Amino acid sequence: MPDARQLSDLLNRVAYQGTSFELTRIARLVPAGPPKRVKVSELNNIFAGLPKLGEDAETFENDILDAQTTLTSDRDPWED
Repeated sequence: MPDARQLSDLLNRVAYQGTSFELTRIARLVPAGPPKRVKVSELNNIFAGLPKLGEDAETFENDILDAQTTLTSDRDPWED
């Protein structure tokens, strides 16, 4: 087993070659599995289960809407 000075090499081998190592008394490194795929039809249920941001989020949204209605571009970026 390589020593601690070769940790970068170990991490690269796990990430790019799929090699697994067991670090005695510390942890176990294994390659990450494929990302979980989510169907678009499941998104509403996922979002509904997330914690709510509270009144700060509503205030922030209102600030953004106010800024969008009052700010204007100084010039048309397509005209030079």
